[in-house]
Amino acid sequence: MKRLNAIQQPNDIKQLTESELVQLASEIRHFLIDSISQTGGHIGANLGVIELTIALHHAFNIQPTAASDGDSILFDVGHQGYTHKLLTGRMAAFDTLNQMGGMSRFVSNHESEYDLMEASHAGTAIPIACGLAFSKLQNAQQGSVLAFIGDGSMVEGMAFEGLNFSAEYQLPLFIVINDNGMSIPPNVGGLHNLFSAPDWQRRCANWFEGMGFGYVSIDDGHDMSKLLEGMEKAQQVAKQPQTGPVVIHVKTEKGRGLALAHNHPYKLHFSMPFNPETGEGVAATLTGKTYQGIVGDALMQHMEEDETVYALTPATPYASGVEALMKAFPKRAIDVGMAEQHAVGMAAGLAMAGIKVFMCFQSTFMQRAWDQLFHDICFPKHPVTVISARSGFAGFDGPTHHGIYDFGLLRTLPDIKIFYAGTARDLQAIMQARLADSHASITQGPMIVLHPYETVPTQEESYLPSELTPLEEVEIVCPGDDGLIIAVANQLQTAIALREKIMSEQKQTFKVVNLRWLKPLPLKTLVPLLQTHKNVISLEEGLKDTGIGVAINQLINKEQLTCDLLVSALEQGILPAGDKQTLAQMGAIDTDSVYHQAAERWEWQV
Repeated sequence: MKRLNAIQQPNDIKQLTESELVQLASEIRHFLIDSISQTGGHIGANLGVIELTIALHHAFNIQPTAASDGDSILFDVGHQGYTHKLLTGRMAAFDTLNQMGGMSRFVSNHESEYDLMEASHAGTAIPIACGLAFSKLQNAQQGSVLAFIGDGSMVEGMAFEGLNFSAEYQLPLFIVINDNGMSIPPNVGGLHNLFSAPDWQRRCANWFEGMGFGYVSIDDGHDMSKLLEGMEKAQQVAKQPQTGPVVIHVKTEKGRGLALAHNHPYKLHFSMPFNPETGEGVAATLTGKTYQGIVGDALMQHMEEDETVYALTPATPYASGVEALMKAFPKRAIDVGMAEQHAVGMAAGLAMAGIKVFMCFQSTFMQRAWDQLFHDICFPKHPVTVISARSGFAGFDGPTHHGIYDFGLLRTLPDIKIFYAGTARDLQAIMQARLADSHASITQGPMIVLHPYETVPTQEESYLPSELTPLEEVEIVCPGDDGLIIAVANQLQTAIALREKIMSEQKQTFKVVNLRWLKPLPLKTLVPLLQTHKNVISLEEGLKDTGIGVAINQLINKEQLTCDLLVSALEQGILPAGDKQTLAQMGAIDTDSVYHQAAERWEWQV
């Protein structure tokens, strides 16, 4: 690790020879495999961009601030940024990856001044880089801006919008495309066909140059000599009169240098800790019974029985339960690529044709298609079913990945039903009901079904009623006469633990209910409960200002009820990456915190 240990900032590689850069790349590859196999992390994409990232840092004058003379680099999908982290002095932080307060899985402006933006959603780098480059142009600043995109994210609508606008001006902008043929799964669509054609260099040159870009292609992004020659050529192209932004199009191999990634369907995009020799532990998702697994099983059954059932996902098949469906029903279970807005629009078109559409998202990515849900699904009242995984805390994938914003966003959508399936049988039942003619109130119009991204609790049957409560109602989980705890279901176990603590400390029994319906609220059964209990607590893993507690409080005021509601929800708008228990404590929505809030509010003896 001689070369790697000597790197503390980008300028440290300026004087290295080509052979020394090759040695550095080899050391980084060995380091990343060794480190990430122990911590878990985004291994595949990072192994594919080692040489490319080194070449960019060697060829350009990367600076830590956007306003300075010199070159700025912005990573589009931040899980391509591990080599960049190493070249900017963060080697010692790698053993903290996937730990509370540790190094981010992505590129984060909270972590280093060399990371100019938070990069955990795709498609954002070109527009942001366009703004920075436009500012440099207007203010006659030296240097260029590099938008490092790829890993499937070129198809994002925002990326295309930025691509279209940036060609209008002679901007000091380089668009670096890491073309590995993948997003998480293999790429799909016309851009993939263009990039993977036998004569891709000619076709892509015609396409980009026809739009007004300079274009340089590098057919082997792991050949340091070709990379350095390509960077020099791109800089020369940028100096030519009347030349706009320059595209540097680089072919790479996702998972390069890790044999396990070669035949893996996602090139080991992400992995928990694993043995790099045997492959033990390479699973990217949780082990055990999961909610997304239930979604996949239910859809498999329905698709076998009904040829009008379709499933769509925007490049997240394994996280959404769609992976097996795509193999069993390749014409009806469709990965549309990293294109959330298109997924919703396509679902609207399928619904217009009489198709029963299930759209399988992750909550953090679904928010990118909010306007399409509003305009193309809700207004025409299409009976599209959106299945949204990962509602609530999202673990260590960064602050922007938390699904704690969805309640407030989704409840503003007109004429839509929102069901939170926080138990396995609720999830199975709502999917079955959604396709059953006997549940007219449930099957009509658009619906969103939220669920956690967690393993289903093994003891779930021990605390749920023996029979499923009718879906239209709230479900009473625990009896009680002294108070009421209303839980959105990913807080159901917190509610039960809170009830036990209140009973132990205060000798009071609180009734616990599983709310299930977030919109519309189940008034027929909820209002009587509020009428008959003086002290009420609502629990949710979302933001207080826009959450379900606010909706319940509005209901209490509308019905002129006399109960006193304590809303337990998150005050803080942005929380760090972390485990569910620690984040709940930070947000004061864990059992002990809520108990003390209740004790203070109702003057209990503590």
